[in-house]
Amino acid sequence: MLSGQILDAMITSCENAKSVLRQAAIDPSDRKTLNISMGATVAAEFLGRTPEALSKAEARGRLPAPKTAANGRRFYTVEDLIAIREALGIKMGKLPEERAVVLATQNFKGGVSKTTTAKHLADYLGLRGYRVLVVDCDPQASMSVMFDVNLEALVDETHTLSNFLSPRIDEADSLRKTIQRTCWPNIDICPANLGLQDTEWELTATIEEGPTAIAGAFRMLRIGLEEVRYDYDVVILDPPPAMGFLGVNTLTAADGLLIPVPARQLDYLSTIHFMQTCREAMELVSKFDSSIDYGFIRIVCTMFQPSRTNEAQMLQVMEKTYAGQMLSTPILLSEEVKNAGLSMSSIYEINKPYGSHQTYTRCRDNLNMVFREIEKDICKQWPSRMAQLGTDRLTEAA
Repeated sequence: MLSGQILDAMITSCENAKSVLRQAAIDPSDRKTLNISMGATVAAEFLGRTPEALSKAEARGRLPAPKTAANGRRFYTVEDLIAIREALGIKMGKLPEERAVVLATQNFKGGVSKTTTAKHLADYLGLRGYRVLVVDCDPQASMSVMFDVNLEALVDETHTLSNFLSPRIDEADSLRKTIQRTCWPNIDICPANLGLQDTEWELTATIEEGPTAIAGAFRMLRIGLEEVRYDYDVVILDPPPAMGFLGVNTLTAADGLLIPVPARQLDYLSTIHFMQTCREAMELVSKFDSSIDYGFIRIVCTMFQPSRTNEAQMLQVMEKTYAGQMLSTPILLSEEVKNAGLSMSSIYEINKPYGSHQTYTRCRDNLNMVFREIEKDICKQWPSRMAQLGTDRLTEAA
């Protein structure tokens, strides 16, 4: 059998297996649904209120009575959180005249939990009430799979991110047409597909067309996002693990960078190379566009195991060398995150822990602490929220 036939046979077999795995993960529906339920304590945390405040508002008729499970436990859904914010006048995100913050989770070292971190951050922000757009810029499309995008349906679709970014296709003139709804009421996605790999090659070909074509190729995603910058609060970019034209597009489009780095020596050394490459890419882009300036750059330690002495020591090195840009809380390695991924979900999307409830709660609380730091960095990019944060600090001091 020829090599091509062998590959064709394996592809067919894998596609069949993928369908089986997908049905097992999402059964009984053929599309992923959001069935999140949370108790009063968790709901109050995401709302920025106390459980007692919710109970009082419900008792006074400001809020409807919560749903009750068979065991008598009160619970809330994502839709309930949205309705409660509306009823209580809890305003999240930016003002209508302000622009969405574009955040790229970037590191071209594979296996650093880049997509997993971006997915969990998107879900956290969704639970907090922000309007989120996720842009999957990776041809592997892992983020799109996590949001249950039917990639097969994109093969013949003309309005895709790959078509929009392609310098060879003139009719794909709107990024908005590539956006799809997800099962989350306030999270949308621009999905990726394998066509992005072809787009990478087409963008590379612009090198032969001169400086003007190169400048346009670097800015295509940034220009496209301008169309929707007022529709969302946060845009999360999930770039490929490489610094090609797609990677440079995410660097050019972003307002802030989140760089995931495990506390391992090889990952640390690789990230140094990544930062050097980022700097070189920024210098190259600055020849065509001098307006690239990040509001924040943050390093987050991922998959951290504090019981391992070598990782604890490596974390200390990272804290000393990342010049105050490192988040104070590392993301802990957790089987709960791994197991949730098997069902194409984040830990925020599951209701029943795979292990002990204590392990699940510790994992969720850890992620909340990490993402609260990032949320503050995001809010500082909006003048309206910056003023609010200043007022909050004065109140706390008093």
